[in-house]
Amino acid sequence: MLPFDEILTKYLGEFGLYQGWVLFLMCFAEIPVGFHQVASVFLAAVPAHHCSVPGLVTSRDCQPLPRALDMSLPWTQEKNESRQYSQCLRYNLTEQEYNVSSAEFWQTHSPESLSAGGTLSCDRGWEYDCETFTSTIVTEWDIVCSASWLKRLTTALYMVGVMVGAVVFGDLADRLGRRPSYLLSLVIQCVFGVAAAFSPNLVLFVIFRFFVGAATSGVIIVSCVMVAEFVGPSERVKVGVFRPMFFAVGEIIFAGIAYGIRDWRMLQLAISLPNLLYIPYFWWCPESPRWLMSRDQEKAKEVTLRMARVNKVNVPDEAFSSEDPESIKEESSRKYSIVDLLRTPNMRTRSLKCFYVWFTCSLVFYGFSLNITDLSGNIYLNFLISSLMEFPAYVSLLYLQERFGRKIPVFTYLFLTGLGLIIVTVLPPGPSRVAVAMLSKLCITGGFQGIMIYSIELFPTVVRNTGMGSSSMAARFGATISPFLWLLADFWRPAPYLLFSIMTVLAGLLCMLLPETKGLQLPQTLEDGEEFGKGVAKKMIDTVLTTLKLKKGNDDVEDKVQDTCQTLI
Repeated sequence: MLPFDEILTKYLGEFGLYQGWVLFLMCFAEIPVGFHQVASVFLAAVPAHHCSVPGLVTSRDCQPLPRALDMSLPWTQEKNESRQYSQCLRYNLTEQEYNVSSAEFWQTHSPESLSAGGTLSCDRGWEYDCETFTSTIVTEWDIVCSASWLKRLTTALYMVGVMVGAVVFGDLADRLGRRPSYLLSLVIQCVFGVAAAFSPNLVLFVIFRFFVGAATSGVIIVSCVMVAEFVGPSERVKVGVFRPMFFAVGEIIFAGIAYGIRDWRMLQLAISLPNLLYIPYFWWCPESPRWLMSRDQEKAKEVTLRMARVNKVNVPDEAFSSEDPESIKEESSRKYSIVDLLRTPNMRTRSLKCFYVWFTCSLVFYGFSLNITDLSGNIYLNFLISSLMEFPAYVSLLYLQERFGRKIPVFTYLFLTGLGLIIVTVLPPGPSRVAVAMLSKLCITGGFQGIMIYSIELFPTVVRNTGMGSSSMAARFGATISPFLWLLADFWRPAPYLLFSIMTVLAGLLCMLLPETKGLQLPQTLEDGEEFGKGVAKKMIDTVLTTLKLKKGNDDVEDKVQDTCQTLI
């Protein structure tokens, strides 16, 4: 059987009606993924809160009463003359001391005497401002003050689920096929998403969300590979950009759902039930013919002929009669794992570079998306604008990666992200800081999506899902630690932004050491992958040295620089 790229370009067409149908299926199922991936912004939101005080009404209709707070909580004076009340401490007074009128209370107490009497932790629980949120997991289970680390842990464990799902479903997709792995992801996403809405305690909520995260990872990874494997080389960027736009569509829809539903259980249910719409995928979703060619060529032929009928073209018998090389036959009978990505030198260095770039992009992307409350202004409006900024990033890749190749746009976006993050650290809170942050979100989105498209073309067919799954695992590790890196802001507010900036610039530089893939036939076997792009890093280093004029008259410097670079690559 001819290579599938050759069948596409010669007979089926690189993009026809059948490929459009597959793209529609993958895009439509991407919308709930956008819901779940950023759901913790609202599910785990932390509204304003203060200690419940025995014997004293401190809130009415969820709004704090300043006079009562003055009597019961430590406070500090802000520059705008407003008072900032403690969220975790109250004055050490008994219920009987509050069982008097306000005038009588202040006859026997003063701010100085209250402070001198000491403070207690919130031993009677908390009162929460419900103007923005009716309930969140934070308000239901009191995940504040000394327990506030649990909020970040819930997000981190969700991302651990995404990381585990990337490996598990990536491996399943290479072993059992793209279709069964994809359908299983959709089922798990629905079942455990609904279960999370009825969680009786925080432990079960975290467990259910862990499985939801694993399932969303399966949907993303398999659909990403599926749409690329059904189209020809010239269409990979287009479908690679178009599909994740529906992730952003999901985020935008989610902003509207969250604005209308302020109770976290109802919100979780609302974003999980739409998965029932994908029941017909059991009959509609096809298997990838490119994967079938390495496993079952008769079934590959059936899918190819079905594509031909829908696309209204003919595929001659000779396209299926050619014998595969022995190397491909041997490859088709083997089982693959991440070890195969790291066994040979060229594949190993390329894979490790991809892993780091994915890790950094994910860390910064979710660092922005899940900490949108760090910016001033309305949380719903900021979230909506942040989601909308993803569209120009996706659309620009259609032009940039076709015009300038795969890696230069990724490098540019990552470099601009690093620059934007440095600017954010020096700007005071306000519209200008929000604007630069949103532009940085645009750039990291472009870099993240660009490396996804690029990576599909870097890994050979037999380990493509394993490679994408492993890259996604690295990305999810970045997303997992991202919430905890924001704890650095407690010591020095600019610290997370500066760290993200350094990491994104380094990721962009590593990307430039990868081989260009624009318009090339995808490598199929591990041998193809090892030979693909050999020597690219050395050529890039030579080019840089020549540009810096280090080659002429300074061979010692050149040798030292090359030796250092080779140890890094």
